Amino acid sequence: MDNLLQPLLIGACVGAASGAVGAFILLRRMALVGDALSHVALPGIALALAFKADPFWGVLAPLVLAAVLIWWLEGRTSVPADALVGVLFTSCLAIGVLTIPNTEIIESLFGAFPRLPAGFLAGILLAAAGLMAVSFRFAGKFLLVIVDPDLARTEGIGRGYDLALLLIFSLVVALGVKLVGTLLMGALTIIPAAIGRNLCRSMHVYMLVSALAGGATAVAGVLIADAFSVPPGPSIILLGTAVFLATLVFARRRHHVSRTAGS
Repeated sequence: MDNLLQPLLIGACVGAASGAVGAFILLRRMALVGDALSHVALPGIALALAFKADPFWGVLAPLVLAAVLIWWLEGRTSVPADALVGVLFTSCLAIGVLTIPNTEIIESLFGAFPRLPAGFLAGILLAAAGLMAVSFRFAGKFLLVIVDPDLARTEGIGRGYDLALLLIFSLVVALGVKLVGTLLMGALTIIPAAIGRNLCRSMHVYMLVSALAGGATAVAGVLIADAFSVPPGPSIILLGTAVFLATLVFARRRHHVSRTAGS
């Protein structure tokens, strides 16, 4: 069980942060954009491995740069965000696959059971908790920017909040990439939020349920991965998908009851 302590802690904290920020990514209709954005980290991983550095630092820089670039281009071109990310994603994926050593590529794409120094682990956990707290703290402003950009501007809430949301997403992805992998980490922000959306109507409850779903599925996925000796990333995502499908049934029944009550 000691060997599982680190992945369980990372799964709980990063999974919860992923669900919280994923609520806004889903509301902004950037689910596929968010997923693709996580893949721009691959060239950074290759560069970090080439210089014998920790891949985390190779992940962090490209993600932050990509978030800033997408935000900057959105304000200066008519090209939609999904097209911009699509170009970045395919280019970075191709570079990463060509440059990451074969022995490292599976772990980079699908995650592994991390063994980190205590200070590094504490930094990841504290950063995940901080990002989740920021997501809840500015939930109202993020929501207003997404739902009514014109009203947000009149309230003095500018595009800086769009950038903040992209940066929070990028940082959360960087924190979880060691456990879940670059190919699947974006999905960890989407699936818990989709689960929460099936179960909740209130925004704050939606965020809370999404965060709980992210943490719970990540922890359970780590335990399943350990039991079957498989990478944790696929286990976490497949478990989350199963829970999402189960909540779809609940959502359909609730919708049916609401329609019946209204008729």
